[in-house]
Amino acid sequence: MKNKDIKFVVDRKSAQEGENVLVSWECGLPDAVTLTIDNGLTKSQIQLPDSGSRTVAIQRSKGSTILRLTVAQSGHIERREIAVKVKNLKTIKAKPYRATSRRSGGSLKGLIQRLGDKLRQFTGRVGYSWRAMPPRKRRIYQALLIWAAAMMISTCSHNSGYQAGYKRALQDVSPTTTTKPL
Repeated sequence: MKNKDIKFVVDRKSAQEGENVLVSWECGLPDAVTLTIDNGLTKSQIQLPDSGSRTVAIQRSKGSTILRLTVAQSGHIERREIAVKVKNLKTIKAKPYRATSRRSGGSLKGLIQRLGDKLRQFTGRVGYSWRAMPPRKRRIYQALLIWAAAMMISTCSHNSGYQAGYKRALQDVSPTTTTKPL
């Protein structure tokens, strides 16, 4: 087995996290062929046939994933390496939380300021959760919120027939007082 007998190629040198890369190899007649995938976080090894191709899923990495082909024949080992640059998916960053100092005492002004701080913190967290939510899930929640608002509005609307019936029912239930002569 000579260096020029080993052919090892990938269909592209860069990929986004979650995409696949096609790996092809030809090694003649070796005893064993192994593909090592090292993304800087984890390593995995796959036993391969003498020649062929295979798709490799590119996972989150520290900038690049090293694909290493190891070919063994009669105690002699040859290695080939190809680095695939990995573009990690965009991370959504939360706005920094600005902690406020503790305000003294139980004054009304201090209470209102603390409540305002808590409300800003809550709305910031809800806003972050909303931005981080997948688009399909966000559309489902929007539909549910619209439906809930419509239900609340429909229960609050007053109908003149309803009010008249309610007043009539109150009159029927209230006891009538009669006076007796002494």
